[in-house]
Amino acid sequence: MILTITLNPCIDKSSFIDALLPDKKLRCTPFIQEAGGGGINVARAVKKLGGNALAVFLGGGYTGIVLQNLLKTEGVDMKVIDTGIDTRENIMIVDKATNLQYRFGMPGSEIKEPE
Repeated sequence: MILTITLNPCIDKSSFIDALLPDKKLRCTPFIQEAGGGGINVARAVKKLGGNALAVFLGGGYTGIVLQNLLKTEGVDMKVIDTGIDTRENIMIVDKATNLQYRFGMPGSEIKEPE
């Protein structure tokens, strides 16, 4: 059994646009959501390779519930330390005209002493 600890987990949301243009309304494809964060990604990889991992992470709010559901869908064992604060989301947009990816990483919440 491998134990991973993720202090700043996230939901990675990916979408595609036809072209990245300034000052224009850009139509995106529906978001693809994946669980993310260093330790969570390791636990997901271990599971995909047939191993056993326990992902321990700080999470909270509605997005924390979404993160847990994403991991349940993948069959990843987890232990959540509830922060009561929404888990962060990151956004990745691929410009189909150039095949370039733009990654927007949001800051995580401040960790409090009780957590």
